[in-house]
Amino acid sequence: MDFSTRNKKVAQARWQKALACEVALIPTDHKAILVRASLCGFLAGDGSVSVRLEKKYLRYDLRFFPDDAKMLAEYTDALFYLYRKRPHVTKEGKLHNVVITSRTIVEDILKVAQFGIKTWTLPISLFSVPGAKEMWLRAFFSAEGYVGKNAIKVQTVNELGMQAVSSLLRKVGIAHGCYIYHPKKPNHSTVYIIMISNLIGRKNFLDKIGFAHERKELTLRKTLGL
Repeated sequence: MDFSTRNKKVAQARWQKALACEVALIPTDHKAILVRASLCGFLAGDGSVSVRLEKKYLRYDLRFFPDDAKMLAEYTDALFYLYRKRPHVTKEGKLHNVVITSRTIVEDILKVAQFGIKTWTLPISLFSVPGAKEMWLRAFFSAEGYVGKNAIKVQTVNELGMQAVSSLLRKVGIAHGCYIYHPKKPNHSTVYIIMISNLIGRKNFLDKIGFAHERKELTLRKTLGL
């Protein structure tokens, strides 16, 4: 074995040991499961999780693009609670660009859900814990939802993902409607829409789920006369 090969093996062994230590420190209590569900909801709504080859090494990135200070704080606090790491945050117009590079975080998140515009999934394995369903919905609607005068709306090009969201809303007792929009341009993807438009459904959403987004929460309360 030549000198460079031996040094590479030593470095890899040290890295694996450090990685194992980080993984061992990830909490697994009830709060951690709720926080992990919330983190998955934020990322499914307006984030990305990527593993890509850069030169000879894999790069593990987590990105999130919140437009609200409350949502930014909850997301960064979630990362710190679970992994004791703080992301790099920059402001780009109305959006924050929140980036962290960490194999530990990416591999842990990918154990429970998948991510991508058309391929994100829900962390079903977490939902046996009371409150996890609501935490995921709260984060997802905060990142992806719209609150208008007469409805709470969320839309996506992920058909299976939206079917799963509809099923989850039914399980927590939120009445809603599901719709499909077919764009006229053939190169545009079909859009799947969920609308919570009746008064009772919107009130139940506020009481059972709510928002990690100050403006959306205030708008919903105002439309409900609260």
